[in-house]
Amino acid sequence: MRVSRVSGDTVELTLSAIHPDAGEPSASGAFAMRLLADTDPERLDREAGPGAYWDPVALTAYADRVIAAVSMTARRNLPFDEGEARRTVEAELRAHGLDPADATAWQAAFLDAWSALWQDPDRVPSAVLEIRLADLSWLSGTTPGREWDTAAYG
Repeated sequence: MRVSRVSGDTVELTLSAIHPDAGEPSASGAFAMRLLADTDPERLDREAGPGAYWDPVALTAYADRVIAAVSMTARRNLPFDEGEARRTVEAELRAHGLDPADATAWQAAFLDAWSALWQDPDRVPSAVLEIRLADLSWLSGTTPGREWDTAAYG
């Protein structure tokens, strides 16, 4: 995740998946709150209660106080079709003359190509999430260009 823009009461986050199990991003307040809480999980625990990150009821109630609105734009490669992505990688390998019957070479080449897919911003699932905050203190320290990994869901 990367902070694309901060303006007034709004932060814009560019989200890019790094693994097919990441699932789709959401325009829900709970998802947006998890993203913001990744920058200060102790604060979320203090203000919303211990374990609120994982508690959908507590998190949603807290997010309703902190977040005024969430919208999602610039969706790319969503929904992600893992089977289709695998078939595309396999077709690329065949086009380079690799044969699946040579299991060792095929597996090594597939792993390299699959890893390359997840490093290519044009091929990974991505979206832009705009979060307008009611509590501007959650923008503290959030500056354009800042990046962090997340396991946020929902």
